[in-house]
Formats: sequence, C-alpha cells, structure tokens
Amino acid sequence: MSVKLDYCFVPGAADALPERVLQLQNPLLAMLDAIHMHGTLGKAATELEVSYRHLWGELKRYEATFGQALIVGGQGRAAQLSEFGERLLWAEKRILARLLPQAESLAAQLDRELLLAINPALQVLRVCASHDLLFSGLRDALWHQAGVLLDVDYVGSAQALERLNAGACVLAGVHLPFEDEELSRRGSRIQLALGPELRLGMHKLIRFMGREQGLIVRQGNPLGLASLADLTRPGVAFVNRPRGSGTRLILDELLARDGIAPERIAGYATEEATHLSVAASVAAGHASCGFGLRAAADRFRLGFVPLVREQYCLVCLKEALDSEPVRVVLDFIRSPDFRLLVETLPGHDAEAAGEIVSLRRTLPWYK
Repeated sequence: MSVKLDYCFVPGAADALPERVLQLQNPLLAMLDAIHMHGTLGKAATELEVSYRHLWGELKRYEATFGQALIVGGQGRAAQLSEFGERLLWAEKRILARLLPQAESLAAQLDRELLLAINPALQVLRVCASHDLLFSGLRDALWHQAGVLLDVDYVGSAQALERLNAGACVLAGVHLPFEDEELSRRGSRIQLALGPELRLGMHKLIRFMGREQGLIVRQGNPLGLASLADLTRPGVAFVNRPRGSGTRLILDELLARDGIAPERIAGYATEEATHLSVAASVAAGHASCGFGLRAAADRFRLGFVPLVREQYCLVCLKEALDSEPVRVVLDFIRSPDFRLLVETLPGHDAEAAGEIVSLRRTLPWYK
C-alpha cells in the first residue's frame, strides 16, 4: 500500500496565511482538516467547494487504500475523525508548524532574487530576527505600500544580535521582558545571553510590539494548570522550546525565580523549534502543555495561561537609524495600518511602536 501526499512550496505567499506557506496538493489532509473543524461532512464540503457526494466518495476511496477508517459518523450525522484520521492530520500540522520559519525565509529569498532580476535598484532591507507570526504581514505591507522588501532570516535573539554586529543585517529582532526588572536583572540568563551583544553608544533600540507569553494548554484547560509549579505535578507532560531561544531563556529565568528545578518537569528536555509547533504538539495530545505565545495557542484553538509580557524590539546600529529603508520601517510601524495588523494577533499590542528607547534607561543591567 502506497499513498503519496505531495507538498508544493509557494514563493511569494506573503499575503497568504502563514500556515498556508506550504500548500497541500493532495486533497486528503485538507478534507480531514475541514471535517475536524466543522464536525459535519456538509459544512466541510462547503468550505472545500465540492459536493457532499464528491467528498464522501473521496473519503471512501482513501479508506479503501489505507484499509482503515478515516471518519466515524457522516451521511446525515455529525462526523468526526477516527483515531487514524486524527494521527494523519496532526502529523501534518506539526510538520508544517516546524517548517514555517524556514518556509517563510525561503519564500523571501526567492522573491528577492526574482524581484531584483526585474528591478536591480530595488530597496532590500536585510533583517535577522526571532520568529513572530507578524512578519509575513509586515513584509507584505512594506512591499506594497513603500516598495521596501524585507529579506528576513529567522534566528534566535542572541544570534540575530551577533549577525547585526558582524554586518550581516541592518535590523535585528529580539524580545526582552524588560518591563519585569527581576527577569532582566544583572546576572540573569537573559542578560548573560544578550547583554554582551547590546552595546551602549553603538546600538539603537526600537519598540516594535508587545507580546504575551505563558502556558499553552489544551482547550478548556482540563488539568487546571495555573502556574509553573503545576508543571511538576504527576501526569503533566511538558514540551519546551530549544536551548538558546529567547523564549527558553525567559522560561528558565521564571523557573529559577520560582525555585523550580527543570528536572522535576516531565518533558522539559522535549523540544519543538517554533511557538506553533509547541501549540501543535499540545493540540495533537503529545503534551499537556508548553510555554509560548498566546497567538500560537489561539491559532490551534487552545487554552492559554498568561505569565509574562515582553517587548519585541528592533535593534540597529546608531548610524543606520537615518538610512532610508530604516526610516520607511519606522514610519510604517508608527502608522494606524501597523496597529491594525498587530490587532489581528491575540496577545500582541502596538503600544509605543516605533519609539526609540535608551539602552541605559530601559535595560536594568545598564543602570
């Protein structure tokens, strides 16, 4: 038995939803996703723009190929995925969530090369940044409204600053919980990782957006998780972000502040590369909870327990602040259009977006 599920990479997909950067060419998983979302074959068929009869026939054809049922119910009754159908669907969602940053970066590179071939004078702004769901929409808006193409490479916050200092980019995107001085104190994991790369008199810090991080839990929070201490309870399985990521630095600092040893948390060593892949693991039932963005929890219709607000900032060299591409970015993130873009992401805010702040006055370890 052999079933081929083909994927097609879609360049120039900046105006598409981020999770659609990798588009399904085989309709099976799209059908399963629609049934999972709507709970009836009729509504799923409407979303897929096919007839009820066609959808039913395709499902039966795939079931004959696999030798296993994909749904239970149907034909006039509420339909839900079988255990096998759920496994297929969530395997696909987890893979796409893991690949999203790389897919967006590759799409940006393809767009850059094609557009430069057409217009060699095109303004390209090189950015190295910690991943956020906002970047796809930002890149699209800047290109269409200002003719500036963001060439974004997604890396961790510390690596983004290292590349900025090495001249590999003009802007670095980093996230810092600097409104919580205890988390960002001198000697904290965050200061030790990012402090050496942020230099007084050399860098400018630009407020970009606020973000909410916390526990991503199953819908309805059936285990009643309310704090990091609950991660040590029997029967709770955690999924983590990779060592070196900004989110992992914040989590480890929170654990240290609360006196919680990581080895007491089942699943602490289990890592997923992105906020979305953490959420996908929880949604698929592979973990009870993870630590990440409210926006990622919302994308998979999961519960969320807020624990910390952080500020996502853009960092540039002092002399780059007055360059035309950076001025274009500043003008846009100070605009109402940017605020509308940010409002599409739960847990994000554009308060003071575009404000240039002092390293000495903002970061506790410089005071």
